[in-house]
Parts: sequence; structure tokens; C-alpha cells
Amino acid sequence: MSAKQRATNGLKLLLDKVEPFAQVQGCWRFLNNENVTIEGLFEPIEEHLKSGIERHCDEYVLAMSDWSHLDYKKHTSKKELITKAKKGNAKHIGYDLQTTIAVSDKTGEPIAPIVNNLKTSKKVYSTYDKNIDINSTHLEELASRVKWIKNFLETDKKIVHIVDRESDSVVFMRDLSKSDSLFLLRVKNNSKLYYPKEDIDIKQGELANKLGLGKKVKSIQYKKKKVTIYVNECEVEVRRDATKFIINEEGKRKLQKTPGESIKARFIVERLVDKDNNIVAQWLLITNIVDKKVKAETLATWYYYRWKIETYFKLLKSSGFNLEEWQQREPKALFRRLIVVSLSCVLVWKIANDSSQNAQQIRNFLVLLSGRLIQKDKEFTNPALLAGLESFLQIMDVMLLFSHEELLDMKKRIIELIGIDV
Repeated sequence: MSAKQRATNGLKLLLDKVEPFAQVQGCWRFLNNENVTIEGLFEPIEEHLKSGIERHCDEYVLAMSDWSHLDYKKHTSKKELITKAKKGNAKHIGYDLQTTIAVSDKTGEPIAPIVNNLKTSKKVYSTYDKNIDINSTHLEELASRVKWIKNFLETDKKIVHIVDRESDSVVFMRDLSKSDSLFLLRVKNNSKLYYPKEDIDIKQGELANKLGLGKKVKSIQYKKKKVTIYVNECEVEVRRDATKFIINEEGKRKLQKTPGESIKARFIVERLVDKDNNIVAQWLLITNIVDKKVKAETLATWYYYRWKIETYFKLLKSSGFNLEEWQQREPKALFRRLIVVSLSCVLVWKIANDSSQNAQQIRNFLVLLSGRLIQKDKEFTNPALLAGLESFLQIMDVMLLFSHEELLDMKKRIIELIGIDV
């Protein structure tokens, strides 16, 4: 028998200890086991969430909410897929991920998911409500979620709900105001506000043009460019009627207007300005936080933190767990797996947010294990920490399976097999 054959046979004997199919089968059984409840899987996240809020938040908890399409157009065997038309002949095929995460008001760092929903064509699988109406809109469901979060968190800190432009709905604003919920919402140019200083109703974009740059907040990196945040504000009221298209008795589509109570609010214009004084981005915001102790600069900074929920989606998708490549056919099994990996995201955030010397050493170790290249001005990235943590756990598994002598023997056999020292 040649040295190469002996090395190959030796490797096979060592690797017989590993049973990858049995591991895959065990994972399948776990994810499809009806005794594995959503509530039970979410309990460790809830523990980290509530302790993290008390540790990392000052007076406010920032609740960032957003929606993300999960693309499964190549996974035709998946059940309950949603199909939506796009521009042209293209289609969105997949599920709808609906999420709220808690973010620190002091540092802007994410703490943990508060809610995850997975909407399919037949059901909404959720960590907070088993009976969400499948026909409810994004904002109708979110309004219910906001009320639930208030009772669930059991904290004396004030919760501020921060949502992107889809939230520019007077019905949504009134729903949140009625439940005494605080909001900071991005709004659109064409919606109207009442501007008491001039006693006029005015489009939000036109009102923004009336306000100058205002106060300088901070310098940041935005799309690989150094910019400065400026903010200005004014007092406004939301008085406009709620509008909705209905089908009348004649079967025709008709616009229905519903008046409602006026909401006293602050209109915030946040601008990102480059070194040549060009405005590279402008965000129009509205909030019912009328207490001026919370400065406009603080509100602008809080909205800037909103992108942290995008980093959560990125960890789940392309920069971490490749969620859109998962093979689970049953949406409930996929949702169980989503909750499990969300806990991994929480652990990465805990490592990232810890300011101790021990945590810094752990971060350096995990970045080294990850093999990722990090920009010179950054100590780490969350995807690098996640990759390093995965490598470390795999190393620990290997050390449980094989003795030190077996690992050295493995190295020797690999060298014999490939003819190159490793």
C-alpha cells in the first residue's frame, strides 16, 4: 500500500467519528418538532433584551422597526410563498420579515430583537402574537405591536418608536398618540402639516425649504464619504384627514376622508452636508416628543441610529447566515431557525458593545479567527465577529471529537496526502 493510500485510509478512520448526516437529520427534527415552541426559543433573547435595556439605555429605549423581503424565487418547493408584482414583468417571491430591535439611546448600539414576524401567504408566524390578521397592513400590525411592546418590556424607561418613510400615515400617528406611545418617524415631501408660525397648511418638503441648515450635530461617514449632520426644527400640528380608497354601492372606487384629532408635534429637518457644502442627503422627521429637554440634535442622532436595524438584516442575510439560501420548506421550521440565529446576533452585539479589556481581547481573537480584512479605522465589524465566533465553536467541537495526538496525526497524514507542509 502506498503512502498516499495509507494517509487516505487514516483520514477516513479519523473522520468516521464525525456523522454530518446525523447532525443534519437532528437539526431537521428539531426545527420541525411541534414541541419546540416559538415562545421557548425566544426566552433566552428576552432575557438578554431586558437585562441589556437596563444596562445600556439611559432614559429612553429606541425601538427600531422595519420590514425586509426574503427572496425565495429559486426555492419553488417552499410552502406558503408570497408572490408580488414588481415593475415590468418581474416578481417578488418569498416571505416578509417584520422586525423591531432595541437600540441604546446612549451609544446607538443594538441590544436584541424585541419582535420578529414572518409573513407568508397564509399566516404570520410571530414571537408575540399567534393570531395576527393576515390581511392587516404593515402599519396596522405595527400599531398593535407597539401596544404589546409597551406591556412586554416592563421598563420605567420611555420607549421611542423609530420607523422609516412607510410610517408617514396620519392614522398610524393617531393610533400611537392614543396609546401614549412616543414616535420619531421619517415623512415624505408631499404630505401636509399645519405650520402655526405662519398659520398655513404646507407640504412637508416646502416647509423644509423654509428652514435653514440649523445646528451642527456631528461628523460621520456616509456612503464612504465624510459628512456633517445639521439639524433644524419647528413646531407643527398634524391636522390632515385620514384618506382611504373604498368601493361604494355602485362598485366604483372612491376616496374616503376621515377627520381626526390634531397632534402637536415637532418637525425636524436633518441634512448631511459634505466638505463642499453640498447636501448629500436630507431626512424629514416628525415626532410627538414635545419635551424640549430632548434636543433636536439628540433626535437627529437617534434617527441616524436607525440604520442599525439594516445591519441586523445584513447579518441574517448576505454578511452572516445567508437566510435566503436556507432549505427549510416549512415556514414555521424556517422561523424557528431564524429565532435561533437571532440569539447568535445578540451574542455578537454583546461582545461588540462591551467596553472591558477582556471584551477587547476577545474581539481581537475573533477577528483573527475570522480571516476577514478590516478597514484601518475600524477595530472590528459584526460580520467578522460572527465569522470568528463560528470558527471558534467549530474548533471547540473538533477538540471534543479528537485528542491532541489524533490531531497531530491528522496533520501528518494530510502532509503525506498532498505533499505540502501545513
